[in-house]
Amino acid sequence: MNDTPAPEPLRQRADSLLQRLRLRRREPWNWLVQTFFAALLPPGLLFHSPSLIALSVLGVAAGCLPLPLPPMQHTEAKRLAPLIEKLIGLECAWLAAPMTPRKKRHLLLLAAGVPLTALLLWMQDLGPIGLAIAAWVLWQVRRKNIEDGIDP
Repeated sequence: MNDTPAPEPLRQRADSLLQRLRLRRREPWNWLVQTFFAALLPPGLLFHSPSLIALSVLGVAAGCLPLPLPPMQHTEAKRLAPLIEKLIGLECAWLAAPMTPRKKRHLLLLAAGVPLTALLLWMQDLGPIGLAIAAWVLWQVRRKNIEDGIDP
């Protein structure tokens, strides 16, 4: 008889890995490291800097590893801890929310907008990005006006 356990199916291993990465993203230090290095990607694309792009990708990947750091409340970063915990909570709440038409629109805009923005940054064409940001701001003002009872 063979007493060795059967190897885990690939799907279960992938789900397990995604679950660990999701939990790791909820840790304040990991969230801070991933967010900081992800913010380096747009300048790397804009300036065609392979080293900055590689640093960004490696930094985000490093944020997926267990970071042997003291709790944030016991360091000089304790001022950031409440804000980071609030942002992690908002991110977790959005991920846990049911799939509504609004959330589907958000996902569709992310799926289309992120690669398009990366391409426009690489091509150094900031005009469409500026127009998209301006349209988004105007849309937010319109929504706020409707909430406040102002007829657009």
